Amino acid sequence: MKKLFVSAVCGVMLAAALVSCGGTGNEEELNEKEAALKAAMTPYVEKTVVPTYKGMADAAITLADDVAAILAESKANPTSDNTALVEKAGESWTLSRKYWEQSEAFLYGPADYEGIDPHIDSWPFDETGFNSIISDATQMDKYAAALETNATLDEEEYGVLGYHSLEFVLFTNGKAHKVGDFTTDQWTFMAVVANDLRNQAVLLEACWAGVSNISADKKALLTSAKLIDAANKYPANGGFGSYMTAPGEGRQFVTYEGAAAQLIEGCFDIADEVGNIKIGTACYAAADNVEDRNYIESPYSLHSIIDFEDNIHSIEHAYFGAESGDASLHDYIAKQNKDVDAEMRTAVDNAIKAIRAIPEPFYDNAQSAAAKEAVEVVGTNLVDAIQAVHRVLTGVEYVAEEEE
Repeated sequence: MKKLFVSAVCGVMLAAALVSCGGTGNEEELNEKEAALKAAMTPYVEKTVVPTYKGMADAAITLADDVAAILAESKANPTSDNTALVEKAGESWTLSRKYWEQSEAFLYGPADYEGIDPHIDSWPFDETGFNSIISDATQMDKYAAALETNATLDEEEYGVLGYHSLEFVLFTNGKAHKVGDFTTDQWTFMAVVANDLRNQAVLLEACWAGVSNISADKKALLTSAKLIDAANKYPANGGFGSYMTAPGEGRQFVTYEGAAAQLIEGCFDIADEVGNIKIGTACYAAADNVEDRNYIESPYSLHSIIDFEDNIHSIEHAYFGAESGDASLHDYIAKQNKDVDAEMRTAVDNAIKAIRAIPEPFYDNAQSAAAKEAVEVVGTNLVDAIQAVHRVLTGVEYVAEEEE
């Protein structure tokens, strides 16, 4: 339930398309602009995007190991009251999840092209589908085999995969379960899901950084999961990130402006989603609309508010830079229009404050005054600030279209 935001000049970026949003003015002005944007793109890729995905993948690897340990405990003692193993897995889940949520301003490119976003983050969780799998011996035989072969799971299973499936078995009201709260079959399925999440996270890192820039162990995981061909679609040294740091004819982006436009479009997309969908759907749901009222992200871990805030931090890191002193898009915009840049800073800060003002659990406070305030501050004010940045950058407005 996401929206696409389409530049009147650039259009929607497709996997095989070349995006060129050239600058305006004379050649000297274009060169100056391109040089400034070039300075911003390298730290964006190398210090924001790639480290975020590496951190996500590393934590997901630990999470898969943690769930394997839970499964071993369940096999040895199906009624085990051990919570320490589940707590440890919950900590790994939380860390990997934080990196993922802080990546959502750059869900374009590989996360989109390889279907990774819906694969690992579909929600609400399909509890009925989960129970159907566990009760079907043929299905469980399939997943037991997948555990041995490191098989990649099918897209028709999205509703029972990824972060929210694992969240369901690791947490209730933010607290860890006992191992014995779930059956060995359920933990078997969770081990498969954890491995699948791990592989998708590693794939994201490989696609952005390039296969040559990930560890040998990660390459082996991608190979056994039959995902190495997907990673190899992108340049081995630099991956998708090299399209942004070195655009040109015959590449994904022809100019640095085109790359920077994609950066800000990613920010626009997630700001709209957080304000108007993640918060807004449940906030303004009618009393008899059960589906919208239950449209709550991360309800079992009580991470809804954390998720929302981390999404705003993803915008902050993309626009201002992940590390103080790094060149960023903010530097260019501030020189072109200091008022627009200042409004962007204010809008990001206000969005974080408004989200923090919503009490957890979000499902009990989704229609509170604080939630309604956050919808306005994030879904309108921050979106407008990002759109103003886009106008300064490209000279064109966005037109919002519903995704088909």
